[in-house]
Amino acid sequence: MSDHVALGLQRAGHQVYFLGMQSIHAPYKDENGIINLGIRYSPFGEDILGDYLRIYQIDVYISIMDIWLQQAQYMGPLTKQMNIPWVAHITANSYPLSPFLATPCTYATLLVAPSKFVERTLREFFPNNVFRIPHGVDTNVFKPLPKKEKEKMREQLRISDKEFVVLSVMRNKGYQKNFPALLHAWKILLERYEELWKKGVLLLLTDPTEPEGMRLDMLRERTGLNDVVRFIWLRPSDGTIEPTFEGDPRGMPHTANLNFPPEVMAKIYNVADVHAIASSGESFNLPSLESLACGVPIIMPDNTTGPELAGESKAGLLARIGLEYTTPLISDVFHVDPRSLAECLEKFYLSKELRKRCSRRGVEFAKRYDWKRIIPMWVDLVEVAKYVQS
Repeated sequence: MSDHVALGLQRAGHQVYFLGMQSIHAPYKDENGIINLGIRYSPFGEDILGDYLRIYQIDVYISIMDIWLQQAQYMGPLTKQMNIPWVAHITANSYPLSPFLATPCTYATLLVAPSKFVERTLREFFPNNVFRIPHGVDTNVFKPLPKKEKEKMREQLRISDKEFVVLSVMRNKGYQKNFPALLHAWKILLERYEELWKKGVLLLLTDPTEPEGMRLDMLRERTGLNDVVRFIWLRPSDGTIEPTFEGDPRGMPHTANLNFPPEVMAKIYNVADVHAIASSGESFNLPSLESLACGVPIIMPDNTTGPELAGESKAGLLARIGLEYTTPLISDVFHVDPRSLAECLEKFYLSKELRKRCSRRGVEFAKRYDWKRIIPMWVDLVEVAKYVQS
C-alpha cells in the first residue's frame, strides 16, 4: 500500500522521500524520482527519522504502519516537537478503541481510517480529524483470468484433481486470524459431504511455523486434516520466487517476509472457488478485496469490516459471531461460530450459480477501490494536513 501512495503523490507533483522498515541501503532516487532512504540501526527508524525530517525539510510526514507498536510510538512526540504535520494511517481490529492506541493517536494532525469500521471507532475519540481512505487494488492485475492460466496454476500447486478449492490468505501471527475456527469449520463440512475428502482442499497461504503465531502444521495434524489442508510453498525461479506445492523438494514453507508479486497473487486467487477467513477482527482485509477483484466470492465473520466487504458487495457471505470478549487491551474481539462458517462454505459448495453470481458482483464492487480512485484522496489529504498545521 505504501508504495502505491508514495508513487501517487510523486506523480501528483510532490517530492516523496520513502523510508521503509528494514531498508538497509544508502539513499537513492528510483526511476520515478522517489528518494528511498535507508535506516540506521533500528528497523523502525527511531534513531534516524528526526535527522531525515530536518535535513530534507519535510512538509508532511505520513506513517502507514501499526503505530500502536511500542517501537513506533516515538513518531508523535517527534513530529510535534519539530512542528511537522503527521498523517497517521490507523489499523484497529477491535472495538472500542483501545486506550493504548488512543494515546499515540492524540499526536496526529490527521488520522486515516482504512474502513468504515475504523472510522466509526476513531470518531468516538477523535470526532474532527478522521478521514476514511480505503485500501486500493490494481484491477488491471487483480482480475478474473482465462481458464488456461487458472489450470496452469492448479497444476503448479498439484490441485488439478480438486473440484472445490477454498483459499485463505492470512498472516499467522498471534491469535487474531483464528485458524482453529477455520479448520474446524472445514472439518464440519467434510463430515457432511464425504466426497470432499477427495474432491476438496483448503489452501492456506501463510507461514505455518511463524514464531509469533501457531504451529499450524501441528493443528492440521491434530484435527485429522492432513490430506485436505495444504500450505502453499514457495521456490526460487530465475531470480524470483514462485508458488509451489507443499513438499516440493526444491521448495520451502512460505514465510511472512517473502511475498509473491501481485501478478502471482492474482493467479493464486483465481484457482479458488471461495476465499474464507475466520479472523476475530480486521481493520480492512486486503486479501478479501483482492479476491473479489479476481471474481472469487468471499466469506468473512460478521464483525468489523466483514459487513463492508462481504455484505455491501453482495459477493460474499457473513458467518455469525459466536463469542465476544474483552482483551487485556481493554477492547473487544469477536470470535466466529465455526458452525456458521461451515454453513457458508456449504452454500458455496452446493451452488455454482451462487458462486457465479457473487463472482460478477465482486468484480464490479472492487472497481470502487481501484487505485485511480484512491490516490486522489491521499493527494487532497496532504493539502489538508498542510492547511490544518498552518
